[in-house]
Amino acid sequence: MAYPDPQSRSARLYERAQRSIPDGASRSLLLVRPYPIYVDRGDGAWVYDVDGRRYLDVNNNFTSIILGHADPVVNEAVAGQLGRGTGFALATEAEIELAELLCDRVPSIERIRFANSGTEAVMGAIKAARAFTGRPMIVKLEGAYHGTYDHVETSLGAGPENWGDAEAPTSVPYAVGAPPSVSEEVAVLPFNNPAAARSIIDRCGDKLAAVLIDTMPSRVGLPDPDPEFFQAVFAAARAVGALVIVDEVITFRLGLAGNQGRLGLEPDLTALAKIIGGGYPVGAIGGRADVMEVFASRDGERAAVPAGGTFSANPVTMVAGRACMAQLTEASFARLEAVGDRVRIGLRGLFAALGLPWQVTGAGSLFRIHPHDRLIVSYRDAHLRPDEMAVMDRLQKRLLEREVYLPGYGLGCLNLATTDNDADHLIHAFGSALPLVA
Repeated sequence: MAYPDPQSRSARLYERAQRSIPDGASRSLLLVRPYPIYVDRGDGAWVYDVDGRRYLDVNNNFTSIILGHADPVVNEAVAGQLGRGTGFALATEAEIELAELLCDRVPSIERIRFANSGTEAVMGAIKAARAFTGRPMIVKLEGAYHGTYDHVETSLGAGPENWGDAEAPTSVPYAVGAPPSVSEEVAVLPFNNPAAARSIIDRCGDKLAAVLIDTMPSRVGLPDPDPEFFQAVFAAARAVGALVIVDEVITFRLGLAGNQGRLGLEPDLTALAKIIGGGYPVGAIGGRADVMEVFASRDGERAAVPAGGTFSANPVTMVAGRACMAQLTEASFARLEAVGDRVRIGLRGLFAALGLPWQVTGAGSLFRIHPHDRLIVSYRDAHLRPDEMAVMDRLQKRLLEREVYLPGYGLGCLNLATTDNDADHLIHAFGSALPLVA
């Protein structure tokens, strides 16, 4: 098939959607231009669109699907709950069961509280850190994505025209209309730079509530992390009395205890989402018991951080999450690592054979395509120039024609239903698409 096809049903649905939804979609990242692909169903590693075409899904709903689409065990758990109700203004045992599973798996999580999204999880963790420390400021990584919240979007889209000194990046608002105070309350540090981390955190001093980090940030290019960087962050934060929050919304799919388990880190707070919901909307804030106490109401008094949410810990998500997470074992993550390695090694060989100065980064089930050979250590190395963005846009369209759905920004994600043949299909699709776009 050729993309775009103005006669396709997806094209017609997008035209219809624009009459009721701004820009035709509620999630901007769905937008392949000139129109998004509309999905009819998913099965394992593949999705099928409304025109009857199939695609190997190497997005997996932005890394939230880990078992595969329409997993039968998760479906059975959800079907059993649907007959009993989908949401109550009362507690359910399902919440306790998923909480126990996660607390048992992650040493740094002694208590956990559920929300509805990764954005809410990060917001809740920041509010908890501010309440616990009595301080207003946060430090975050340049270029890292932590959800749609003004403070954590700082410097998400910074570029050469405004990102400032590489050792002390400028705090750049992301959304138009963000209050000026946001930049004053957020300091930005470059990934993998221990000296800069120590300097910036020390400069914030007793105003700093928390340092928010992602141990392998996707928007920073999935670079290999420098252990000395994490040592510097944790030591500097402890020295000024600040907490460390690790955003594991994506990286929790890298191991039984997330990427913090692989790296031997024990943060004060952790933000979770995506895979822990088994394909349903979810978020969670977990961490040290004393810090998590800010969410508790004692002796009839209001909690330091009241936390509501009509659909937080709803039983459908809770049973789906437990049904998903209970299936994940050390062997599961070893398999994801193996299929991820097959893709990364295959693509590197392909780039070399074609004489392309391209590279692929990542670990486990995650990989990221870079149409250049700059050494990727931090955000500025991975930041794409306009001509490189145009190449990636062309690549996405040519891959669609070859039955592969990869986001235009190059982040790939594999699920457990992905076979070796599926991985080879992906590499073969790249092999026939690259000569047309590079």
